[in-house]
Amino acid sequence: MQDKVITFIEQHTLLAKSGTLVVAFSGGADSLCLLHLLYTLCGPQKQYPTVRLHVAHLNHQLRGAASTQEAEAIAHLAAAWDIPYTIGTADVPALALRERRSLEDAGRIARYRFLREVAHGQPIAVAHHQDDQVETLLLHWIRGGGLASMVGLRPRQHDILRPLLCVTHAETLAYCEQHGLTPLEDASNSDTRFYRNRIRHDLLPLIESMNADFRATLLRNAEVMYVDVAWIEEQVDAAWQQAVLTADTAHVRLSLPHLHALPHSIQRHLSRRVTGGLSTGQSPLELRHHVLLEQLMQREVTPVAVSLDLPNGLVVTKVNETLLFQHQDNRKYAGRPRGSSLHVKKHEGVGETLAVSPHSLPIPGRVMLPNQWLAIAELLTEEQTHAIRELLQQGKWSSVWHCLPPTSHKVYLDAAYVGLSLHIRNRRSGDTMRPLGMQGQKKVQNILIDKHIPRTQRAQLPFFFNEEGHPVWLGGVCVDDRARLTTYTQHIVCLQLTNS
Repeated sequence: MQDKVITFIEQHTLLAKSGTLVVAFSGGADSLCLLHLLYTLCGPQKQYPTVRLHVAHLNHQLRGAASTQEAEAIAHLAAAWDIPYTIGTADVPALALRERRSLEDAGRIARYRFLREVAHGQPIAVAHHQDDQVETLLLHWIRGGGLASMVGLRPRQHDILRPLLCVTHAETLAYCEQHGLTPLEDASNSDTRFYRNRIRHDLLPLIESMNADFRATLLRNAEVMYVDVAWIEEQVDAAWQQAVLTADTAHVRLSLPHLHALPHSIQRHLSRRVTGGLSTGQSPLELRHHVLLEQLMQREVTPVAVSLDLPNGLVVTKVNETLLFQHQDNRKYAGRPRGSSLHVKKHEGVGETLAVSPHSLPIPGRVMLPNQWLAIAELLTEEQTHAIRELLQQGKWSSVWHCLPPTSHKVYLDAAYVGLSLHIRNRRSGDTMRPLGMQGQKKVQNILIDKHIPRTQRAQLPFFFNEEGHPVWLGGVCVDDRARLTTYTQHIVCLQLTNS
């Protein structure tokens, strides 16, 4: 196996003649195999004598004490092998809430941010292998990432190197056993809440029961497609020189006349490169976003700027003959709801936004509702949450409500059910919810009657829904039972309505 990896490294020129190579190390069999291989190859009197290794490990804080113990074991191993190391920590659950991502995606984002902070521009070696490649390709097929995503992982992608992409997970396990290496076991690898694990443990075995050579077929197709994608990327390189007026890490401004002159395919690939560069290297655009972008590009040129919100906190604005991509945080105006919706603002960028859906409440955040209601969403601090969780797990409910006294206009809810943002509207005929303490649904109209809410006030009550469209809180009246605090609660949201 060592000879196979060395040949792969030489074939793709993965290791420089000198410098520092940061090795992403989780402690599992794959990264342990990678680190040991590089340890035998890099350093004085070895094949790459002037290449220095640096171990980098991120504690995702997903498994409590187990994660801390793994970080300590990794630090001990690196010290024993006399390799400099950096151990980082990231509150991935908090990042997922703050940036509106899944736990899996938030973990990936946090990991690469950390690795690049450690690397300071130096290359980073990761332990992706052929089985990861197969899972990635399947994941892209399911999500519909387009042609560019069908080539999957490459041996070198910018600063990321993958020396093990020529071997399988079974080979890394065998290597560890052969060299007396004991991998750390990560229980999350079998947690089917994570999309990739479901592909690994459920979908792949099912497909292989129908086609035993499926993995080889998928890998072969990726290599075939890579030739086509490489040619397309060359065309995008040429188009970039003509269409891009200005670009940096915060924004990219494109010339609409040059964009319109490009083939439809290159327009879309260019948009993907722009949004990928402003995100984390991976474009969030799907077919529906491309369609909306093209509708925006075709709008009549006027002095009024028209904007489109995109995923990952991006926004694109058409101003005269230009198209400006940037992060929403970089705009001089705020208040637009999340999603793919068109908005109109004054050309100078300082006017009010006319939002299609004005009652969207990010968490944390606040929004002014009709009749002077101000809706506020706040996340409890880590210290507060820790204290409440201990009380919840001990079943001390009276103490919980003593610490967090709810009122008709202030409630405390499970952040996992509430989600990353709320949609607020008035009640509609036929609306139902599950009142606190009940197991079944009840018509909102009947709830209002039972609570003796005056008829004149019923139409004005704000009704809060999570991103999946499930009721969370009928403001000032009752909480949905599914949003209540439980012994499984990890994070807590405080929702409040005020007239101030």
